[in-house]
Amino acid sequence: MLKQELLKAKHSSLVSQTIDSPIMVFDFWELSDVFVALFIILIFGVLFYSWLTMFTLLSLCLGAGPVIKKKYPKGIFFHWPYARLRMDLPGLLNPRGNARRFSD
Repeated sequence: MLKQELLKAKHSSLVSQTIDSPIMVFDFWELSDVFVALFIILIFGVLFYSWLTMFTLLSLCLGAGPVIKKKYPKGIFFHWPYARLRMDLPGLLNPRGNARRFSD
């Protein structure tokens, strides 16, 4: 029986443990966009049977979403409402009062 170290040295290759780029589907949509689209189909196409709402949300999610993500920096969908609409959501990282703010 061969030793495991000898097999590893001879037949293995190093694999990075981190993913430096998002997982893409058809080189256009991120995997998160596809899961959001499937969720929209499940909720508005199957449960509520609202085809117009489903197609509208799918066109926003799969059509306008990737274009906006490519044009603006990452996290635009989360940071834009906080900065423009003066949202204040108190919590553990962003408490009320005179404490230091961590978001925008």
